[in-house]
Amino acid sequence: MKPDISALLDDELEPGEASRAIDALRRDRELQEAWNVYHLIGDTLRRSPAYSPDLSEKVMAQLSEEPVLFAPSTQPKPVPLRRFALPLAAAVMGMAAVGWVALSLNSPLPPTELAAKPRPSSGLAAPVAERSPSSALKEYLVAHQAHSPSGGIQGVAPYVRSVSEIRQGGRP
Repeated sequence: MKPDISALLDDELEPGEASRAIDALRRDRELQEAWNVYHLIGDTLRRSPAYSPDLSEKVMAQLSEEPVLFAPSTQPKPVPLRRFALPLAAAVMGMAAVGWVALSLNSPLPPTELAAKPRPSSGLAAPVAERSPSSALKEYLVAHQAHSPSGGIQGVAPYVRSVSEIRQGGRP
């Protein structure tokens, strides 16, 4: 029957059907409430200002009359110990490391033992005469360096030294 009430409100019923819907509306309290709700919906859709101030007062009055349900409060979940244990352990270890470094830098150094001076030898050192290699050996070394494929030192430096030693030795 509610669709007939909605159609009556929209003026979409034939006269015979409309009179039957009005008779049912007069007798049934549930249909009267549906009629009021449909009018309220229509006024809201049309943005009718007639119901806006009174509507909030009615809603507040109906809310104050409704029974209050006391639901049990939810207990907070216990926080697992692991959530705080690892960061706490990391912080403690960090502070311990910083403290260890600070103490080791600020502590006095232990006395160091110095090496004892060597005792002077009782014997006298005899100067060793330096002998220069023979000129034939010098020429051989220069020739070897010039023709050796695996010379350790590359460049001009080995030749300059060898040639200067040969010239000092008396060869022109």
